[in-house]
Amino acid sequence: MNMNALFSTVHRLALASREVPVLIRYSVTIVVVVFVVWLWLYWGGQDQRHPFLIFFLIIFACGAFLDRGNGFLATWLSAGLIDYYMIAPYHTLDIANPSDQIALILFVVIGMIIAAVVEALHVGLVELAVEHELARKAVSDREILLEELSHRTRNDLANVITLLNLQARTADAGAREALASAADRVQTIARVHRRLQIYNDRVVVDTKSYINELCNDLRLSRLASRPIALECHAESHSVSLEKAVPLGLIINESVTNATKHAFPDERPGIITVRFAREGSYYNLTVADNGIGTPQAPTGGGTGSRLMQMLAAQLGSKIAFEDRHPGSAVIVTIAVKTEK
Repeated sequence: MNMNALFSTVHRLALASREVPVLIRYSVTIVVVVFVVWLWLYWGGQDQRHPFLIFFLIIFACGAFLDRGNGFLATWLSAGLIDYYMIAPYHTLDIANPSDQIALILFVVIGMIIAAVVEALHVGLVELAVEHELARKAVSDREILLEELSHRTRNDLANVITLLNLQARTADAGAREALASAADRVQTIARVHRRLQIYNDRVVVDTKSYINELCNDLRLSRLASRPIALECHAESHSVSLEKAVPLGLIINESVTNATKHAFPDERPGIITVRFAREGSYYNLTVADNGIGTPQAPTGGGTGSRLMQMLAAQLGSKIAFEDRHPGSAVIVTIAVKTEK
């Protein structure tokens, strides 16, 4: 059992013991103090001077597990019994040695302080436990609300996707492709809402699970009948919803463009998606080993212009790089430390 678990167990026992009736608690205090005095006399006799140390432990235990009043009672009762049985002259409350008088006074003062401090700690712990429970319930309520909001958003997006697909069935070839692309983009946004979670009071998305899911869906929707492999290597980082949406859309557009243009005539190949943090930046790279899909940052089709807009939302720049073989889309995103 670790220290936190032990401390929590002791505190629960203290809360339970304080529910015992007052008369029983004070009776327990008296019995414990008398029993300890009897043990001390039985085992040590009257030749041991100032046996205060063990009684400090009794005062602490009575104050912690019963209450402050029991700590005070244990202090005064212990002082009286020590004076009567353990300080010369024995069996009287008189004290002959001035040093014994000072020691007994200090014992009473320290015992009262221990009882008061233990009570203050108990009250603080009770308040802390209440605040912790309220915070836990607040987090739980927020998670429920987030799940409900996410569920409703996914349902609304699913309806949009269905409408787009239905409309595509009756459209001509050009419009059908445009509607299908729009449905894929909406589906990418819907994937974000399946991955929402609360971390440090922020709604975030884990990049590894989100990008892996996105790649799996792209394999099924874009590459199922093509001899093209899609490799995905994403590190696990918590990014905000504002970053996750454009990030997923850029991946969707990049993979879609590669499948359309980099591998003509059923040419086999590999598309690789990488997301990793390097220092104070996240780096996203979508590369292929096809014939290349040269695009200029200021030109290109609708997909390229959309990616430039999405990169601007991320506060970053997008680079289109020619490779031999293939090409790559590279996005560098600054990591902003959340305060």
